[in-house]
Amino acid sequence: MTNKEAYRLITALLDTQAPAGTKLEHAKNQTLKNAASFIEAYNDKLEDLNIDYCSTDEKGNIIRDARGQYIFNKDNQRALSKELKRFMDSPMVAPFEIVSTSDKKGLNDAQAEYLSEIGFIRELLKVV
Repeated sequence: MTNKEAYRLITALLDTQAPAGTKLEHAKNQTLKNAASFIEAYNDKLEDLNIDYCSTDEKGNIIRDARGQYIFNKDNQRALSKELKRFMDSPMVAPFEIVSTSDKKGLNDAQAEYLSEIGFIRELLKVV
């Protein structure tokens, strides 16, 4: 799984309204708990990339705008964009376990389909 795919899964889980007390809620909460180290490493890497490519003054101090945001010149912004794409397409910075469930209560069809594709929702096995 790439950083982009992991980020998308975490975002989807955060947006999922799982009914309280359900297996879906448990799997969601446990997966997000397992992803805590990924989230921290992901945010640290983004911060490092911003610092590496932001504008600095003649003394090497970081230049920020009035809101405290990093400022980038055109060339640095292009380089940062390429590095971000490389980072997002690379393997996860910190792997985590996805706790899957067969519970789809409260999910719309698009959510259920995506979460099934990623392995969060598993189909019930039918004995024949």
